Amino acid sequence: MKGKVNFMKRAIAVMAAGLLFAGLSPGAFASSERVVPSGIAFENVGGSIEKWAAENPDEYVSFAAAVFSEDDILYRGAFGYSDREKGVAADTDNTVYEWGSTTKTLVWVSVMQLWEKGMIDLEKDIKDYLPAGFLHNLKYDDPITMLNLMNHDAGWGENVWAYEVSDENKVISLGDALYATQPAQIYRPGEVCSYSNYGAALAGYVVECITGVPFYEYVHKNIFEPLGMEHTSIRPAHDDNAWVQSKRKELVCYVNTGNGWVSAGPQLVYILPYPAGAACGTIGDLAIYGQSFVRPDCPLFEREETRQLLFSATSALKGTDIGVSYHGLWAETYGDVQIIGHNGSTNGCTAYMYFNVESGVGTVILMNGSGIPMLEIPKIVFGSEGAAIPEGYEKITDSTDDLSGVYIGARAVRHGPLKFMSYLGMMPATAAGNGEYDVAGIAKIETMSNGLLWFVQDGIGYPGVTYQLADGTRVFTLGSQSFVDEPFLIPNVVLIAIYIVCTAVGVILLFVNLILVLVKKYKKYTGDKFITAARITRIVSVGVIVFWLSVFPLQYGITKAQGIVGCVIQMICAVIYLIAAAASCKGLFTKDEKRKVRYVMNILENVLCFAAVISLELIRFWGV
Repeated sequence: MKGKVNFMKRAIAVMAAGLLFAGLSPGAFASSERVVPSGIAFENVGGSIEKWAAENPDEYVSFAAAVFSEDDILYRGAFGYSDREKGVAADTDNTVYEWGSTTKTLVWVSVMQLWEKGMIDLEKDIKDYLPAGFLHNLKYDDPITMLNLMNHDAGWGENVWAYEVSDENKVISLGDALYATQPAQIYRPGEVCSYSNYGAALAGYVVECITGVPFYEYVHKNIFEPLGMEHTSIRPAHDDNAWVQSKRKELVCYVNTGNGWVSAGPQLVYILPYPAGAACGTIGDLAIYGQSFVRPDCPLFEREETRQLLFSATSALKGTDIGVSYHGLWAETYGDVQIIGHNGSTNGCTAYMYFNVESGVGTVILMNGSGIPMLEIPKIVFGSEGAAIPEGYEKITDSTDDLSGVYIGARAVRHGPLKFMSYLGMMPATAAGNGEYDVAGIAKIETMSNGLLWFVQDGIGYPGVTYQLADGTRVFTLGSQSFVDEPFLIPNVVLIAIYIVCTAVGVILLFVNLILVLVKKYKKYTGDKFITAARITRIVSVGVIVFWLSVFPLQYGITKAQGIVGCVIQMICAVIYLIAAAASCKGLFTKDEKRKVRYVMNILENVLCFAAVISLELIRFWGV
C-alpha cells in the first residue's frame, strides 16, 4: 500500500513537470472543466444562484431562473412565493409568469422560418404583405421593410391609443387592434432606432397575413409544439392554453415601495397587439425555448444557415461595427462577453432571456414584479456588467463636436397633447471639460476616438454615437435607446411650468375669494365672473392632464373616448382663457391703480395659459 502511494506521488510529479515543460500550469490543465462565461463551473452555477437568493431574500417576493448550455439545461430553480399572503411557494413547473417583450422573439423566429421557406423577403416593403390601405398614419413614402421592424427603425414614436384592456370581452383581433392604434411616424425609415411595440406586433400580423392563420396558431404549431412547450400561452387572455390561463389567475404581483414589497394583486390585463408582449408560461418552458437557440440541432429551423443568419447583426451604431440588433434580438456586453436576446416587462412581471453564441450558454429569468434578480443573475452567468472599451478606441479630450443640449427619448410621444409626458424623461447634457459631459448629475458621457461615445453610470460603461438628421435634429444613440433634441422644448416646458404655477395661484385666490364671500367682504369688479371661471377652468384643465397620466400606464395608452373628451375640455378651457383676458382688458380703464395692476396680471396669466394649451397641439391629436 505504501509503495503504491509513492508511485502515485512520482507519477504526479512527472505530470507536473511535463506541464511546466510545455509552458502550462496545473491550473491550465484543470481549465478543461466546462464553465459558463463568468468562469463558474457548470455544476456550480446553480449553487451560486441559490447562494445569492439565500443571502438577498428582501430583493424579491419570487423569481425563477434557469441556465442552459447547448447540450443541456444546467439548472432550474424557483425562489420565494407566487402568492406570499397564501404561502404558495414559487415552482419551476407550476408557476407561470408573463414574458412581456421577450414575446417579441417569437415574432422574429416566425419571420425567419418564413424567410427560410422563401415566403418573405426581409428587404421588401411590408405593404406588399398587408391589406391595402392598412397603414394609414405614415409621414413618409419610403418603404418599411421587415428589417426596419426588426431593427425598430421604421420611424414610429410611442403609442397614444390604449394597447391594453382589463375586460376580456373587449379583446379584439390583432388586425383590428393594429389598425386602430397606429402611432405617428415621426422619423424616416432607417434614420432612428425608436423601440416600437407597434412595429413588432405588426411584424406578427405580417406573419398572419402571409400564412393565412392567426399568429398565435402559427406560434403553437411551429414553435411551442416542436419544442414541447406545453405550459406557455400567447393570446391576450391566455385562452389558447387552459392550464396557463388558470395558473396565471393564481399569480400575485408585487411592487417594491422602498419599505418592502406590497401586493399589487393579479395585475391581469389583456394586451391587444399581443405578439409584442402577451406570452406567459413557466420557467421550465422558457428554458427549453432559450436553449433551442444554441442547440446545434435547433428544432426551430430546417437549416443551420438560418440560425446563423439570425445571429448576424442587422444594425450597428452608426459609423462603427458595434452590433445593436441581430434580426430583432438585442446585443448586450458583459466585459468582453457579448450576449444577444431580449428582456421584457408587463404591469406585473419581468422576464429575461439572453445567451452567448460562442459558448452556447444562456440564462432565463422570470419574476412577479421587477427588481435586482434581473441584474444579479446575469452577472453570475456572464460576468461583470458593462462593456469593455472596444479595441481601436480611446478617450480624447479635444473633440470639436458640442453635445450639450436637452434631449428626450426618440420613442416618446412627439406630437399631440400627450407629448408633455416626454418632458418627464428629459436628458440634459452639459459640458464638463476634458471631452466629458454631465448627464443630469447621474451619469457622464466621455468622448472617444473614431466618433464613439462612452456613457458611464455607476461605474458601468456603454458605447454610443451621435449624428444629425437631414432636418438638423441631433440624435444620441445608446444601443437600443435613442434620444433627440426637440425644437422649442425649453419654451414648451416653461409654458407648462407657468401653467401649473398659475393653476396653483388660482386655487389660492379662489379660496381667498370664497372666504371673503362668506364674511361678506367680497367686492365685485369688472369681469370678475370670467376671471373666476378661468381660474376654475385651469383646475379642470390640469385635472384632465392628471387623468391622462394616471390611466396611461394602466392601459398603456388612452382610449379614443378619453382622448376626444379630454381634448374638447381643453379647447373649451382655451376659449375661456381668451374671454377672461378680454374681460381684463376692459378693466384696464378703471381709475383704481391697484386694480389696474391686477388686470394686467390677469391678462398675462390667461394669455400664457392659452399659449400653454395651444403648445400641446390639441388640433393634431386625432392625427397622432
